[in-house]
Amino acid sequence: MTEPTSELAGSGPSEEPQSPAVGAENAAGQRSDHLSATVYAPAGIVVVASVVVWFAVRWLDAEYGTTGLWWAASVCAAVGAALSAAIAPMMARLCKAVDIPLEATGRRIVPAATTAGLWFGAVLLAGGDAILTAWLALSLLCVWAGWIDHFTLRFPLTLIRLTTAGGLMLGAFAVAVDQDPASGGRALLAGVLVFAFNLAFAIVTRGYPGLADVRLSFILGAALGWVGWMNVLSGMLLPNVLALLVMAGVKAIRRQKDLGEFGFAPFLIAGAAVAIAVPPLWFLVWI
Repeated sequence: MTEPTSELAGSGPSEEPQSPAVGAENAAGQRSDHLSATVYAPAGIVVVASVVVWFAVRWLDAEYGTTGLWWAASVCAAVGAALSAAIAPMMARLCKAVDIPLEATGRRIVPAATTAGLWFGAVLLAGGDAILTAWLALSLLCVWAGWIDHFTLRFPLTLIRLTTAGGLMLGAFAVAVDQDPASGGRALLAGVLVFAFNLAFAIVTRGYPGLADVRLSFILGAALGWVGWMNVLSGMLLPNVLALLVMAGVKAIRRQKDLGEFGFAPFLIAGAAVAIAVPPLWFLVWI
């Protein structure tokens, strides 16, 4: 039986019924557009804020020297904490989109405090160098990745992509501003080497660290490579050392033989941060 093709007067044009598959596809497209707008806009704000902070730090360092740098570090710590708390809804949307529990995103104090400490240290270490922009953005986004991984043993792949893309873009900005292609090339090479090291380690241990951690290690390795090869070596070893120490401590306190699974991203990020900061401190101690 054929469908009637005539239209009733005044009824307007008829619409063909939409199949469930097409409707689901359209709904998915709308959710994707909404997710893009609510995720990339805050990520862009993080990048812009990092550049603005760097401009302020560069000016204070040039005008007031060490005193200005300490003041800048203190103010930047507060800015980093506020920005970390502000992008918590973005992290919640990312987790919700891939069915990751939202427990971590509701607890903003620890990520904000950790970001504040990292921003304070980054300003003192980098000063007015343009690489400060990449360190600020990376530290804020990586702290959230580690925090989510701590609670859920996973974190959104989109967050890794944003972190990597932002780090590479700001790293290129630093190369252009400071005219330092050698550091940029060393950073890329170090990122590849650290990625390969963690991938091989994951294959040998059959899943430790996870593939998400392996992907994140590339941009962390690049951040280490900008500073120097000694930092890269430290950054490859420290995460595993920290994990062993923490697990041994927890095991001794709880007196449990089996601690179960745990997220490796926090150790990966903490190891990279310590590897960037500690070698210069060792140098100062020897002086």
